[in-house]
Amino acid sequence: MGVKGLWKLLESAGQPITLESLENKILAVDISLWLNESLRGMRDHQGSLIENAHLLGLFYRLCKLLFFKIRPVFVFDGGVPLLKKQTISKLVDVQRSLEEQQTSLIQEHKRQERMAASVSNEMYSECQELLSLFGIPYIVSPMEAEAQCAVLDFTNQTDGTITDDSDIFLFGGRNIYRYVFRESKLAEFYDSQRIQRLMGLDRKKMITLAYLLGSDYTDGIKNVGIVMAMELLSTFGDDLTGLQKIK
Repeated sequence: MGVKGLWKLLESAGQPITLESLENKILAVDISLWLNESLRGMRDHQGSLIENAHLLGLFYRLCKLLFFKIRPVFVFDGGVPLLKKQTISKLVDVQRSLEEQQTSLIQEHKRQERMAASVSNEMYSECQELLSLFGIPYIVSPMEAEAQCAVLDFTNQTDGTITDDSDIFLFGGRNIYRYVFRESKLAEFYDSQRIQRLMGLDRKKMITLAYLLGSDYTDGIKNVGIVMAMELLSTFGDDLTGLQKIK
C-alpha cells in the first residue's frame, strides 16, 4: 500500500524504539488495514475464514496496545476517493487480461478467490460496537482513513499514526510507527523532519515520487524505479512542469 518502493527508500531513516516508550501516547490507527490483514491471515487448516476473524484480530491487537498503555484512536474509512477508484478499476482490468492470457493460472486464481474476503459494513459496525464497549474512541473519516490519521497528527490532536501505508507521508503525517504488532517489543519510528534532514525528502517531494513511481492514486512512469526517480528529483526538484516533459 502506498508509494511503490518508498518504505525501502526510507529504511535508513527509521529508528527502533521500545513499545514501553509509547506509554500514554495518543496514536491514530487506520483500522481498515487491520481488518484486511485479519481476513487474509486468520484461517483454519482448510483455508476457511475463522468465524468473527475481524473481531478477534481487533481484540488481540487492542489488548497489546492497552497492555503497553498506548492510547489508540481508531479511524474507519468513509469512502474511496475517485482517483483511487480509477486505480482499483485499472488493476481489475489488468487482472482480467492476465487471466485470459494465462490459462494455466486459472486453478490458482480460483483458490485465491476462495481465500479472498472483503470487509463488509456489518464488520465495520461490529468493530465499532466492540470499541465502544471498551471505551475506545473511533472516528469515521469523510473519505480515506489514512488521510484523516495524517490530519490528526498534523494538527497535534494525536502523537502519530500506526500504519504500514506510506501514503501517510503524502497526506502530511509527521510521526509514523511501523511493526508495532510483531512478536518483539520493538517498533520502528519514522519522523518526517528526520527524513527531510537525512534524505532531503519533504512532503512535496514525496508526492512527486508518487507521480514518478506510482501509488494508490497514480500509475507512475514506465521503467522509472527508485534510483532513477531520486536522480530526477535531484535534477528537477519537485517541479512537476519539468517532469511532465519526460512523460
